[in-house]
Amino acid sequence: MLNKFKTSCMITAVALATILPGQPSASAASNNGIHIKNNVSININGETLKVSDPILNKSDYLFLPMRALYEAVGASVDWKKETLTASAIRNGKLVDLTIGSNTALVDGQKVPMVVAPFMYKDRTYMPLRFVSENFGGNVNWNPTTQTVDISLTDETPEKPQGNPYILHINNQRIVMQDPIIVKQSRSYIPANYIYDNLEDSSGTLLPDKSFELQIAGMSFVFKENSDQVLVNDEVVTMEGKPFMQNGKMYVPISFVVNALGGNLRYIEDKRELYLYVYQYMYTSSFLEKSYGATSKPMNVPSARLEGDRDLLISDNPETLTSKLIPKSTATLAQYQVKATSATNKHRVFGWHYNTLGTDVRMGITVQNTSSTESIEVIDSKGTSQQTGNSWVGHDIGLTIADATLNEKLKKSSSKGIVIAPGETKVIESYDLLNSYIIGYLHDLDIRAINGGTPEYTIRTVLTKDKSNLTSILSDPVPIDVSAKHPRGAWTSSTIVADIPAYTVDSPRVGYSISNDRTDNLLTAENSLSKINGAIGNPGHFGMNYKVSIPLVNQTGTTKTIKLKLAGRGGIYSGAVKVNGKVYLVPTLRVGTEYVELPDYIMQGSSEKLELEFMHAGGVNLPVAIYVETK
Repeated sequence: MLNKFKTSCMITAVALATILPGQPSASAASNNGIHIKNNVSININGETLKVSDPILNKSDYLFLPMRALYEAVGASVDWKKETLTASAIRNGKLVDLTIGSNTALVDGQKVPMVVAPFMYKDRTYMPLRFVSENFGGNVNWNPTTQTVDISLTDETPEKPQGNPYILHINNQRIVMQDPIIVKQSRSYIPANYIYDNLEDSSGTLLPDKSFELQIAGMSFVFKENSDQVLVNDEVVTMEGKPFMQNGKMYVPISFVVNALGGNLRYIEDKRELYLYVYQYMYTSSFLEKSYGATSKPMNVPSARLEGDRDLLISDNPETLTSKLIPKSTATLAQYQVKATSATNKHRVFGWHYNTLGTDVRMGITVQNTSSTESIEVIDSKGTSQQTGNSWVGHDIGLTIADATLNEKLKKSSSKGIVIAPGETKVIESYDLLNSYIIGYLHDLDIRAINGGTPEYTIRTVLTKDKSNLTSILSDPVPIDVSAKHPRGAWTSSTIVADIPAYTVDSPRVGYSISNDRTDNLLTAENSLSKINGAIGNPGHFGMNYKVSIPLVNQTGTTKTIKLKLAGRGGIYSGAVKVNGKVYLVPTLRVGTEYVELPDYIMQGSSEKLELEFMHAGGVNLPVAIYVETK
């Protein structure tokens, strides 16, 4: 991603501008660039404003005497001679302007100005458009008649009442200072929330009062109350019309998201808007969905565990309730490591829904249970996501799968820490909001400093009362027997399945992985941790699932191999790596939808396709792989 570009002409800043198209240039040097503009007519709510002092133009911005302007818009003003500051209030909104300063204060927030207020013949002059718009007015300029029409409302600007409005942009949670507004079933938000929170983006209010929003090289030019928008200079008709409120341009957010490629959901009763722009949220691109039925696949004939990174699953109890978590602290999952070598590799995968009625802190801890051997965390990296949305596969599962298969887990600050005998230290911590779901995956490498055999316990823990996570050394809470989500520890986080060789030009074949029959290797019985119960992981959550497909071509000619993926147990989504490149699988409905992977060109007589899967959380398994010759 390019570094975030934030223009100094943000919408809150450019709302101050008083540039009015059609005015003569004010570049002359006389009177410090100040020109008298008494040929301009100013109407406020239909009444012509009469000003005894001259109307001035400086750098193409109109200025009026302070007292006359504030009186005309119905604002009370207090002049502070010591600081040369005018503090004006209208309908509860406070605006501070200081002579010679290019920074204004609007309800205490700093806002840059292009041209500062100034003194002219012992009179204080203030920018017309800035004062009008920031006190809830709309300003229109007619260059033919040299007329400024200002419409003011006596209504107090709408502010969120009760719970605040929350905006989630690619899992970043933002408490809004402005309301989300719904008109004709379409959601509108101020454009500044978009470009303030997406990299490589900016926003500018143009002289004709249109607003340009630039995101990742794409330009949108919106005009107030118009359904015509310029997208990369091409006129497009959209549903919904942008509008100004409190000096900010509100845009129909669904149009922006659809144009960029993404997803949107507004939960009105919770005042929460979830906005996803895929090119920012994921490293990989989505495969295109196709429609049609697929034949019944065979189960993979065999599968095996591979690799030296073990797996601890913390997914039960998935729904955290006061009945299941009655105390202020709890251990959710635990793995007492019985090492046979000095260095050991682990993966911790967690998935929990907080219904405890309060925000909680969660974490992964390691307790060194050895009495003699210190241990060191030689590598620590992971990823986590949380959401209050029900689209957990998309919000959480896909982001984890995408980061894992692309080897883009974030380095943790716990890398390099030393844990002395008897000590417990935090590897990673997470703040989980009430009514939110969290998913996380963390890879952790630990070695005995003196080369001996280390002894330690890995835990996932929770506190409701901000207790120190390292003080939680209890056994795991009992499993939730009514919800068969997995919990346990197993010897490997990678599973491998070899599919029989496919000969080109033979009929299409299909195989099902994560079928819970021939590849169910993570059972409750073989869990390495069974304190207070264990449940198997037949869906292979948190695991890398590798599939090898040998190809045979004895024709002597180049052949094109086609691969398809389809859900077989219900709605499916996940990520797949094909010969080193990762793709995202969108939500697929069983029996009616599938995706096609890019064609594979086979030139030799014997080659091999290597696939690697990670399933998104909340999916229904299994998934079928179909191989055919195009």
